[in-house]
Amino acid sequence: MLELKNVTKLYQTKSGKVCALNGINLTFPSNGMVFITGKSGCGKTTLLNVIGGLDGVDSGENSILGKSFSRFTPTEYDSYRNTFIGFVFQEYNLLPEFTVEKNIKIAMELQGDSVNDSEFNSLLETVEITNLKNRKINELSGGQRQRVAIARALVKKPRIIMADEPTGALDSATGIQVLEILKKLSKDKLVIVVSHDQDFAEKYADRIIRLIDGTVVEDFSFSEKEINKNVQDNDEFFIVKHGADLSCEEKDALALAIKNKKKIEITEKLSYREKKKTEKVETTVSDKGVTFKSSKMKLKSSLALGLKSLGVKPLRLVFTILLSAVAFAVFGLFDTVANFSTAKVINNLLKNTPYPSITTYGEYVIDEKDSDKYEVRFSQEAIDALSKKTGLAMKGVYDFENNTNGFVRPTYSIQELSSSSITLGKNYYVNSINGIMEFSDNEISESGRIGNLGYKLVHGEYPSFRYDSNGKLIASSVNEIAISTFLAESICYRLDGQPLNGLAVNEYSDIVGKDLTINGQKFKVVGLIDCGKIDKKYDVLKNSTVSNVNTRTLVEDFNTYINSGAFKCIFTASGFLKHLNKSTNGATIYYTGNSVWTISHTNAVPQNAYKYVYSVRGYDQNNVLLFSQNSSTDNKIALSDDEVLIHVENVRALFRNEYNDLDANSKDKIISNVKDISSPYLNLSISEKTQKLNEILSLLTNENERIKTINVTKTSAVTDKKINKPLKVVGVYYGIDTNYDVSWSTYKFMMNDNLMQEFDIFSEQGDFSRIIFSTKGNLYGSKIISEYMTANHGLSLNWYGNSALSTIKLNEQAIRQSADLFLYVAVVLALFSVFMFFNYIVTSIVNKRPSIGILRALGSGRKDVLLMFICESVIIALINAVLATLLTALGCVFVNMYINNVMNISIPFAIFGIRQLFIILGISVFTAIASSTLPIIKISKEKPVDLIRKP
Repeated sequence: MLELKNVTKLYQTKSGKVCALNGINLTFPSNGMVFITGKSGCGKTTLLNVIGGLDGVDSGENSILGKSFSRFTPTEYDSYRNTFIGFVFQEYNLLPEFTVEKNIKIAMELQGDSVNDSEFNSLLETVEITNLKNRKINELSGGQRQRVAIARALVKKPRIIMADEPTGALDSATGIQVLEILKKLSKDKLVIVVSHDQDFAEKYADRIIRLIDGTVVEDFSFSEKEINKNVQDNDEFFIVKHGADLSCEEKDALALAIKNKKKIEITEKLSYREKKKTEKVETTVSDKGVTFKSSKMKLKSSLALGLKSLGVKPLRLVFTILLSAVAFAVFGLFDTVANFSTAKVINNLLKNTPYPSITTYGEYVIDEKDSDKYEVRFSQEAIDALSKKTGLAMKGVYDFENNTNGFVRPTYSIQELSSSSITLGKNYYVNSINGIMEFSDNEISESGRIGNLGYKLVHGEYPSFRYDSNGKLIASSVNEIAISTFLAESICYRLDGQPLNGLAVNEYSDIVGKDLTINGQKFKVVGLIDCGKIDKKYDVLKNSTVSNVNTRTLVEDFNTYINSGAFKCIFTASGFLKHLNKSTNGATIYYTGNSVWTISHTNAVPQNAYKYVYSVRGYDQNNVLLFSQNSSTDNKIALSDDEVLIHVENVRALFRNEYNDLDANSKDKIISNVKDISSPYLNLSISEKTQKLNEILSLLTNENERIKTINVTKTSAVTDKKINKPLKVVGVYYGIDTNYDVSWSTYKFMMNDNLMQEFDIFSEQGDFSRIIFSTKGNLYGSKIISEYMTANHGLSLNWYGNSALSTIKLNEQAIRQSADLFLYVAVVLALFSVFMFFNYIVTSIVNKRPSIGILRALGSGRKDVLLMFICESVIIALINAVLATLLTALGCVFVNMYINNVMNISIPFAIFGIRQLFIILGISVFTAIASSTLPIIKISKEKPVDLIRKP
């Protein structure tokens, strides 16, 4: 089965090369017990290692079933040991991390098979260690360890068993037991034993090969020859053939042996061992029967080995993990600052906000560098689109507009509370409203739930329009409103026992049915709505005044809390804006800076800035007059992409030269007609207004010159290119912005959506000044909102009533200036941690060279060994990453506490997020894998025998 031809093995020593094997030629059969004997240093173990594939040769050839070792790949060498060889080492070479059972079964696992329990128990009985399988290796005696080693060699049913000095460290009795076991096994397997004990060899060997200085000097085989006698007298035994008819002489010899107290043995036959020179052993020249099993260590075993290895040097391990975890944690903490971003801070605030909801208002950023932006009022379509994009429930809020003068303000006082003056609680109980919210009937459930923001009707009813029997709207129903329970409580407290509408108000539910005057208009409160709980930490403000910094901070925080919800809003029926509050009906003001929009006339009139820009999407014809005939019966005006409308008060500016040439009476006539057209009090019909406009135009120009062409220039914030476009002024609009002062050099105009997009203008304007939404449980929505809040071009959102954005921007520059320094320090700390971690793992692997050699000797492949140590390293890395992550998060908490308590900034600038988690985890795991892979690749190139020998 096994053949060596002219095998030579040299070793390099300090004194020069030593020939361990010198032209060895041997052939081994498929079974039998072969002893290799000789003095120490003669090459016995080297020969065993060469045969077993633990070491290579310098010349000559080994072959198994006719297949030459020289044709083996490194992987096939591992597979050869895994398939054919079972080693029994002189030093046992057991894995101390495992129990007896695991040490034995791991050899079978490497073959990709599981051990049958009955076969395993039978094996333990064979080697007499049945009661030891749960013992640790360090709890066993030398003989017990040797039996475990034999069992490990046998469990994978190898074809060759190699035992290196199996009795060298054992007492005589135990040594005999071990050899008896090996002798039994040799009936079916080839057992090669290296021993210096010639007596044992003479007694148990089927063949003895003796070496001197690496050369075979003797090669004898033994055969049993039967003796035709009934008794045999040896020095220690008197042997009697079983069932023999003893002669008188033989009986006398037996009697004498008994008298001399010799041990009597009865045997089936009497024989002696005939010793003669080994004849040539027939070899197999075909390698058809050579099939190797690749090692397949289970991940569970790799993990177990990795976990067990952690306890080898626990103090050093703990120290390394703690030190590297602290370094990683400081790195993670510095990284949070080095990678500071306003969007991330805002996103964190939105995700962790204590407010029941958030209120934002819109701005359109044209040029961030010049801080050029204008206010945005949202249409319902824009709100719906934003709600769909973020997945957040949203509701629009609009401001009060005075019907008398058209003036719009976000906050209006409640007239009944205007004379109330309180000291305690003035920072808690409010006396004004800051918006209007409409809910339709289908948004109100039978249980009183209102919309999707968590509002609930708790007293009275929700306002709704009522109609008489003729289907005519009852005017009083338009004035019905609902208010929040917080606003009702504030009214009760501020009234301080004074009656409301002549009736006593003892608790906030008494507000239902009472009238409130807001913006000069009386409203009847018909319901109370719970808009969410107010945090109890603000209760202290009910009985306090602003007396110190901490209280002022709490007041500011409370104002943000209240303004972030609908606590100060009034709730109306759907359509309230249309019936009572003057609506733009689709046209909305854009505020643009003078440096962005310029206009010039075709007749070289000096350039003038457009201060206000409007959009029109089907604008109500009741507020539009065209320069051409205005006899259309359509209710909507649709502008083309090159047409605009200007405000009626800008007609004199558009026709400036013509206007300056008029006499005083004509000028007065134009001014008078402009005021009449714009006046909300005259209630002029469209035909009357058209007539007045035609009078204005007839004074300024003839009918063919009425449509004026202007050139508009704008620098695009997107493309940074100037856009020059000639536009036709085809008419005027009026009635929606009389509160604004209009100078002769300032123009207001309307355009359609296509033209607005061409000029980088937000085209989804509407009537809602704010949006209320909740970010609870929606991380994606928070991220999108934070991106809008930090947008440097286009639509931008701002946190209504919250100074967080301005505080962040105020400190952003200082943080960013220090970010580079933090980043450099973080990188240095990370490299230090990586070095420590790398050094520990590499040292750990180097210290486990013997274990690696043992696994390789058992047939483990390089990938199995690599997997084992990667598992160990990754386990350490995960422990390090978890600890570092916790320390980083804790560090962020302390940094933010310092910023809050010492710097009096209640914004968490140090935010531990998924980035730091992945960086810490990624670096740890990468270091673990790299520090495992590099030394294992190097170690795997060494021979298993060298690994076992070198500690």
